[in-house]
This record gives sequence, structure tokens and C-alpha cells, in this order.
Amino acid sequence: MEKRPPRCVVIAYDEDEQALKICTLYRDSLARRLDAALVVPWRLEDVDFKLDDESARTIGGVVFGLLAVHQPKLKQYISVTPHPDSIKHPGPPEPDKK
Repeated sequence: MEKRPPRCVVIAYDEDEQALKICTLYRDSLARRLDAALVVPWRLEDVDFKLDDESARTIGGVVFGLLAVHQPKLKQYISVTPHPDSIKHPGPPEPDKK
């Protein structure tokens, strides 16, 4: 079997179409942008290497929350109960202002 290049999943909210757009892109094509991006690490070790329903719900909630931060009109449609860890750790630290 031929090895496929690694890809990333990108989720965007299109306000004009009121639609989520989910696509894949080659990871190499995003490398420079990933270095400059806000990254929310999701270590498989922390979930005992189980990507199950709870993982999917938690990741989905994080994705919706991140989209809503940058596109507040989306927030009115979100009715996801925050994961308990997100209450303890409400978000990334503010960047240093120089």
C-alpha cells in the first residue's frame, strides 16, 4: 500500500452560508501557519489512547468554542456543555504585550 502524506483537518464557519466547512489539507502545506497558530494540544496518552465518544464530544466543544471566539455570531447556535477541565482552565494565557 502506498503511504499517503499526512493531512490536517480544518474546520471553518462561513457566516454568509451559515455553514461549517470541514476539509483536509496536506500538513506540509500548513507547516508555516501551524508554527504561528494557537495550538490546543490533545495528547493521546492523556486519554489512554482512546478516541471514543467522549473524546469526540470534548474535541467538538473545543472546536465550537474556538470558532465562536473569532466569529461571535456563531455563539448563539452553540449549546454544548463545557468539559469540566475547560472550567478549571478557561483558555490559553494571554500573549505577552511588548
